[in-house]
Amino acid sequence: MKVATHKQPLPDARELRFGIVAARYNAELADALLANCVDALAGAKAVRVARVPGSFEVTVAAGRLARSGNYDCVIALGVLLQGETKHADHIGGAVATGLTQIGIETGVPVIFGIVTAESLAQARVRCVGKTYNRGREAAATAIEMARLCKSL
Repeated sequence: MKVATHKQPLPDARELRFGIVAARYNAELADALLANCVDALAGAKAVRVARVPGSFEVTVAAGRLARSGNYDCVIALGVLLQGETKHADHIGGAVATGLTQIGIETGVPVIFGIVTAESLAQARVRCVGKTYNRGREAAATAIEMARLCKSL
């Protein structure tokens, strides 16, 4: 399956409800990621956005949204830039594990839209760029997974 780039049409989001948890850390990039995700969900029945301080805090809010029963899918967004230490690796791994557990435990798909990049330039391409925008890709994945889970 191909990823929905800016040239490919998005799946239909009508009648679906989405919860989005977006970190504020690395604000310029995170805000662009969120804006592209919300834009791609145009036409959805509901889109609720919850902002958290950083990517590590995403899991708690994502769990609350998934357990609420109000959403067909939850999308987790954030930006982790690799620094001189392994801090970003530890955060990314913990968040990925937490989000996976939430999806398994609740049956609500949780989309990992946390951009992990080696540099600011890499992150810009993925958050602000149009061709490989991870916000749009997270929305496309969320729509597909929400539809799939409703049909199972």
